[in-house]
Amino acid sequence: MGFCTDTFYATVLAVLLLSGPSAFTQRSTFDADNEGWGAVGDPANSVATWIPTGGNPDGHIRVTDAATGDLWYFSAPPRFRGNKCGAYGRYLRWDQYASDTSQISPIGGRPDVVLIGGGLTLTYDLAYSPQKTWTPFEVLLREDAGWRLSNLNGPTPTQAEFRAVLANITALRIRGEYFTGPDFGGLDNVVLEDAFILDLDANNSSGVSDDGFAADTLCAPPYALPVADTDVLVAFDRPLDSITLRLLLVKDAGQEHLEAIGTFPGALLPVSNGPDWLTIVNNGGASPADFAQALQQIRYQHDGPASTGGERLVAVQAYGECGALGVRYAYLYLAQRGSAGLSGDTTLCAGGAAIDLFRVLGGSPMPGGRWIPALTNGRFDPAINTPGAYRYIAPAPANCPADTATVSVQVEAGFSLGPDTSLCRGETLRLEVPGYLSQWQWNTGSRALFLDVGTSGQYALEGRTLHCTFSDTLVVTFLECETCTFYAPNAFRPDGSGLNDSWRLFFPCSWQSFRLGIFDRWGNLVFQANDPETPWTGQWRGRLALPGLYLWYAEWETDTPQGRQRERHSGEILLVP
Repeated sequence: MGFCTDTFYATVLAVLLLSGPSAFTQRSTFDADNEGWGAVGDPANSVATWIPTGGNPDGHIRVTDAATGDLWYFSAPPRFRGNKCGAYGRYLRWDQYASDTSQISPIGGRPDVVLIGGGLTLTYDLAYSPQKTWTPFEVLLREDAGWRLSNLNGPTPTQAEFRAVLANITALRIRGEYFTGPDFGGLDNVVLEDAFILDLDANNSSGVSDDGFAADTLCAPPYALPVADTDVLVAFDRPLDSITLRLLLVKDAGQEHLEAIGTFPGALLPVSNGPDWLTIVNNGGASPADFAQALQQIRYQHDGPASTGGERLVAVQAYGECGALGVRYAYLYLAQRGSAGLSGDTTLCAGGAAIDLFRVLGGSPMPGGRWIPALTNGRFDPAINTPGAYRYIAPAPANCPADTATVSVQVEAGFSLGPDTSLCRGETLRLEVPGYLSQWQWNTGSRALFLDVGTSGQYALEGRTLHCTFSDTLVVTFLECETCTFYAPNAFRPDGSGLNDSWRLFFPCSWQSFRLGIFDRWGNLVFQANDPETPWTGQWRGRLALPGLYLWYAEWETDTPQGRQRERHSGEILLVP
């Protein structure tokens, strides 16, 4: 991040010192947000509204009057407060407008600028009021520039009193209301000139504003982080006494400390007051550039084999002849890289349920990662996803490499007996067991390697592979591919001799429906059957029918290659006495 050489610091300091009192400033330009400004007194909202356009130039802030009778003031954020002793003899500048100046507020004795600090209040009455367009103002920060103690009718402060306020500013307020009745006002380009600067990252390359610094994320031991960038800048027009560094937000007690490395400039001495407290002391004659060089040699150290992830904070506080000059913060982040666990493998069954591959990982994987190839909710569905290697990438903090593990997925395929089929009556279909089955059984109860099928029906095989059990079903239909020839006897004697003593239709063909009726000479139905195997024994109404001639009628349906066919036939039967 950045750069630093002795020549660079010498050049920067020369430019800053030669550029006059405006070189070191606290500034709000409101180009991106309201920068923490608020409002007190009688505002409609205690937080100033940021307006991204219409400033002088770009953005500015606006406060609207609540119109309850009091005056409202713009209120400065913390970075304009604290020890600003270096601002003595310099200027407070800003641009301002008021929404309406047609009726200047009659409330008298109210200051336009208020500085509070050190138990004292400084007030200032501007020579003119803001207009409806941007109006520039500047006020000299010195006791003889028109300031008064306590109120506008108070005495002129002494130099000691003025410096006491600047050494510990607790409030900076700029009057915004100049109209009787509802109004609003705008503020832009607020500058508090100061002779002191401590910027841990001068070009903000680490992404932190307000003169702070953010170290690069560390993902694994060893943990050693700087507390300032290589372009850290320290400047003051008076001697600095010391800079202290305090480690805050410690998460692993006994394993974290601040440490000075290398050789310090001759006039500076690092003093350790404990693992979390280090002071850079000026033994006499050290320049601000020497302090900047020393800050680059301070490291946050973590001695443990692993750390509790999260942010650490180092407070960097400078001290001069008027006490604490300002504090800046270094933000250090130690990442706890997520574990993806241990690689694994699994075998699934085709047609089976989806499973969560996260459960296949060994070890202690961290949830919330992602899979490559992508999986919906981390679930592998044998019906949708392709077998192979799936890589799990654990959650990883920014700038840290991700931990990965792989799950190898195999899917055992089932088997098929083939599509449903039709054959001609008299043919045979052989069904065979696939060679990769270790156990099997046909729905006929057979465990043979093959099954010869000669009649219509549904045939099923259940078998087990190495990890799965599968089954498949096949429907076989036998068709009448040739005309069916049947035989109908023309006489019988129902004498119980077992020889030609009953009558039936000899029908050797496959049929889907069958109906037979036998009638006497008067048309009475004396016998009926739905199966050609069912014989007539000559009985009618519980007794032997009269000898004589009877008429039979039959119809049936058979499946043929041309489709289902219906046939009707009839004939005579002689019942012999």
